[in-house]
Amino acid sequence: MQDILSLAATNLLSPIILSFALGVAAALARSDLNIPEAVAKGMSIYLLFAIGFKGGVSVADHGIDGTLALSLLAGVALSAVLPLIAFALLQVLGNLSRLDAAAVAAHYGSISIVTFVAGTSVLEASGITSEGYMVAVAAAMEAPAILSALWLVSRGGDSRRMDPELLREIMLNGSIVLLVGSFVIGWVTGVDGLV
Repeated sequence: MQDILSLAATNLLSPIILSFALGVAAALARSDLNIPEAVAKGMSIYLLFAIGFKGGVSVADHGIDGTLALSLLAGVALSAVLPLIAFALLQVLGNLSRLDAAAVAAHYGSISIVTFVAGTSVLEASGITSEGYMVAVAAAMEAPAILSALWLVSRGGDSRRMDPELLREIMLNGSIVLLVGSFVIGWVTGVDGLV
């Protein structure tokens, strides 16, 4: 029990959590503190690129094998199926419209990069190692959840099919392009690209 409390205290006192708490406190106090949109966007782009690049380097270092392929397959499958389960539960228990239930359900299948980074930081602080290619799995989990949610919404409409322009927009979303693109760059350049 002492180990759990120590781990919780260590993680709750990390700079990431304390920064989040500062933001919540500033909002509750109605402070005029804000990060300019350009700076926030720049930090997001840097973070997404760094995460994707690190994942690509890790795959280049690890090599493509059955474990990587199965991890990617499991991540994509979970990302596609979890929204379907969440949608059914939200429709039955939440009394939400089809559109609202699908939007909320998509969040259950899609992975939050910030949550991913926080989770890997907790694991690293605890001395638990994970494969670096899990970043590739995280990147691969973005689109399937959104596509599942759109499929759920389209089933209730008159057209009964998804708009190709919307599919294109999803697949070329800036976050997905940046994660996948930086992953490929990291994979191609390998460990030498870190220098």
